[in-house]
Amino acid sequence: MPKIRVRKKNQITIPLRIAEEAGIKPDDVLDISYANGVVTVMPAGKTRGSRSIMDYAGIGSGVWGTTLDEIENERETDKESPTAQETPNSLPE
Repeated sequence: MPKIRVRKKNQITIPLRIAEEAGIKPDDVLDISYANGVVTVMPAGKTRGSRSIMDYAGIGSGVWGTTLDEIENERETDKESPTAQETPNSLPE
């Protein structure tokens, strides 16, 4: 993931490769927002709803581990946790 530095007056430079892929050109106006710890910059006028579901492919990669053993271990740990026992779908005994 490319890194950028915030300059004086909070200015940033978008790496060329990313600007090209996003279709951002000099003098374009961009929207910027901040939510849940994430800063998002996008061409003005585009809505979040216009994203493809494929933009989210792999978003959880590595969350539960990177190997099959790590993932299985995490699943077992989750099953044993007290909150896993209290799901809304579980029937009272």
